[in-house]
Amino acid sequence: MLNKSVPKLLQEANEMKKALEKIDDRIPEGLKAADMQTKVTELEDVIDDLDAVNVERTRLVDRKGDKTENLSDHMVQVRAVVKGIFGANSEEYDMIGGTRTSERKRQARKVEQGEEG
Repeated sequence: MLNKSVPKLLQEANEMKKALEKIDDRIPEGLKAADMQTKVTELEDVIDDLDAVNVERTRLVDRKGDKTENLSDHMVQVRAVVKGIFGANSEEYDMIGGTRTSERKRQARKVEQGEEG
């Protein structure tokens, strides 16, 4: 992997291509300005493809978040309806993942500072 940033690399390659165009007749085949342009174009095409994939990935991540929130909201609604129909201490409420009131931990009574012995 190169230590250069891609935009800087492309800029440098384009500058080199311009220079090569002036001395192309003295450069061996495979290293001419046209070859440099081919390499630049190939990299730019891959960058475009990668950008498109990243846009699609972002869209899918957003959709996943929406669907996750939708499912979570639906589950809350189902629990609320089951709790309302069968009661907060029912087996049915327990079956769908609710915590029955009889199974809830009792909250410890807080002692105010003025009431200590």
